[in-house]
Amino acid sequence: MEAYFSLSYMIKSFPILLSYVHVAILIAVVATVLGTILGAFIALGRVNKVPVLNQILIVFISFMRGTPFLVQLFLVYFGVPEILGHLGVNVRGLPGLIYVYAVFTLHIAAYSGEILRASIGQVGQGEKEAAKALGMTGFQAYRRIVFPQAFRLSIPPLTNVVISMIKGTALIFNVGVVDMMRKAELLGGNSQRYLELFVDAAIIYGILIFIISLLGRFLEKRLSLIQERPEQVLVSED
Repeated sequence: MEAYFSLSYMIKSFPILLSYVHVAILIAVVATVLGTILGAFIALGRVNKVPVLNQILIVFISFMRGTPFLVQLFLVYFGVPEILGHLGVNVRGLPGLIYVYAVFTLHIAAYSGEILRASIGQVGQGEKEAAKALGMTGFQAYRRIVFPQAFRLSIPPLTNVVISMIKGTALIFNVGVVDMMRKAELLGGNSQRYLELFVDAAIIYGILIFIISLLGRFLEKRLSLIQERPEQVLVSED
């Protein structure tokens, strides 16, 4: 059996690959935070149908959602330095991780923008009118009333987007980033035990995605309780 699959090698290699999981986690955290913030502005532009900007956003979203992630990564990694080089700006020395952050952030922004736009549409029109009646500006109404509810409604689909993004991090070694998959490839080249290493990677990715799913459910329930408390207080006062 050891000739085909070495359980001892798989167990020995597991902590080595696990030590590189922080790369995927860091990318997920940075891209999710920045991408969701950018997605909120995209959603506002789409909901309010800002002239010209709305058409640009439609093209951007269609491109990000309609093309393979690896193609986007290569376009940014190879294309941006080439374009900036012709403009006299040399960015070829930048680490590949910078381009990964940029692509993942834009990827999350495109998806979260559409998700938030749909969630904003589910917020009751009466609540928006009530905010205006209380003297809130449009920005205040969105910040205090609309976005908190829209974000809660968006958590399940946003969680799925983050999970998809975590899976996408398995491709970043193509632009020179040393992550878990790149380390598995390097170790496999020395030991010729690729199967054991990729089983390790699959287990680690599975655990990571399971944790993200749990965090998404916890956050959804937590925000639901927070938004229900004011309603309970109003009922008790009546």
